Amino acid sequence: MDKHKIKTLQDLVTAAAKEYGDSIFLKEKHGKDVVEKSFNKFCEDVQRMTAFVSSKRSTDKPLHAAVIGASSYAWLVSYFGTVCGGNAAIPLDAQLGCADICELLSRSDSEIFFYDSRYESMIPEIRKSCPNVQTFVCSGTDFETILKENAPAEFQPVSPQALAAISYTSGTTGKSKGVMLLNSNLIDNAMCQDNESTPDDVILSVLPIHHIYCFTCDILCCLRYGAQLCLNDSMLHIPQNLKLFRPTIMLIVPMIAETMYKQIRAAANAKPDIPKSAIANAVFGGRLRTIYSGGAYLRPDLQKAYIDMGFQMAQGYGMTECSPRISTADPFDTACDGDVGVIVNGCQVKTVDGEIMVKSPSVMAGYYKDAEATAEAITPDGWLHTGDLGYVGDKNRIFITGRKKNLIILSNGENVSPEELENKFAGTDYIAEILVYTEDSVICAEIFPDQNVCADWTDEELAAKFHETVDAVNKTVTSAKAIRRLRIREVEFDKTTSKKIRRNQAVQGKQV
Repeated sequence: MDKHKIKTLQDLVTAAAKEYGDSIFLKEKHGKDVVEKSFNKFCEDVQRMTAFVSSKRSTDKPLHAAVIGASSYAWLVSYFGTVCGGNAAIPLDAQLGCADICELLSRSDSEIFFYDSRYESMIPEIRKSCPNVQTFVCSGTDFETILKENAPAEFQPVSPQALAAISYTSGTTGKSKGVMLLNSNLIDNAMCQDNESTPDDVILSVLPIHHIYCFTCDILCCLRYGAQLCLNDSMLHIPQNLKLFRPTIMLIVPMIAETMYKQIRAAANAKPDIPKSAIANAVFGGRLRTIYSGGAYLRPDLQKAYIDMGFQMAQGYGMTECSPRISTADPFDTACDGDVGVIVNGCQVKTVDGEIMVKSPSVMAGYYKDAEATAEAITPDGWLHTGDLGYVGDKNRIFITGRKKNLIILSNGENVSPEELENKFAGTDYIAEILVYTEDSVICAEIFPDQNVCADWTDEELAAKFHETVDAVNKTVTSAKAIRRLRIREVEFDKTTSKKIRRNQAVQGKQV
């Protein structure tokens, strides 16, 4: 595919059909069956959906269509059928409740709502609360009816500067903001690197499809390279689907990497006569070659553990506002130095007062209907404030040290990154979650113990073990950064739908 000719998502869908034709684009499970769709079939169905969406436009102005649900062929056709007609898609988090869905439908000015059957019970309330939504499409019978009743529409030209999506962030603090991504933003990010995949590759997509990390790096890259996209139907089914689809490449988050490694290590301990690499290879389906990690901090020792088992593994870095890639994983780099990859082509990075700032064709157009937040995020000359603290090292590698808004300012004026301290506890088996903050002008660590490991520990044993662990961490930092107070909690921390701990929640742990 000549990437220089691809300017819009419509161009990408058309070029993929032309180049890869009847090759399998997508596989998904329908009950016990696996359904396959070719690149040609996908393009045709997107054209049918484009005809349907276009028929709902009452003016020449592009409309907004929200789509929610688990990863599915219907989800993709609904999304691309909207965008390829010059309209804007609103991908919503499948974990949202009815009130939050209604709020985002209203804020995004959505006129069409694509949903799967699990939301059927919410539809009466959504109809009542969102009068602007005129059309409701369920991914079951409604979807199939649309494809039967609408002939494939010849695509009309779409500007690269046309709004493609409004993606609502799920920040750990504050109200979510609608990130406006143009066709040009998404295409630039999908095309910024080369030789990442081939038509021989099989990608098992396990991340939430509304996340831009999944959408760009799984969906758009499969269309670009002609790779086969296999949709995981549930996080609980990852082990079965690894054996079913036998992927060559996977995009994951550190939480999945940690969970899978614990299972492999437990199996290796139970069968010491079998090499851990052989167990890992079997667990991942027998063909897995490359694992990309993103979305959160991947500790270097976990990365090295996967490399030692025979996999290429590296992490990248990005954010929704940058479509998302800022730096990309280098699977051939086995150094495990704690960096988050090499700056992608066409992206400029600098640091100002320790904050990473980015300038790139992938940077969003702004926040929807929020000029004030847009002005705070993007400078007049086009530099995006990432909010992340860090630096650029050798070979254009980025290192992240924390979040600017989370920075702890001590009474002596010293700055402390809570994430830097929290990461030092990563990989400790008996710690499930940890949050570092200030309390009464001292640094406090609040810990939620791993309930499986610590189930039989007394309160005294728990306190002694955690004090020992905190003391060990304190020896690795300056006295100003040392943790002086410890709290142990009995319940998990409140989290966002993307499983990130909310930092502005009330203290619940008991001081020990």
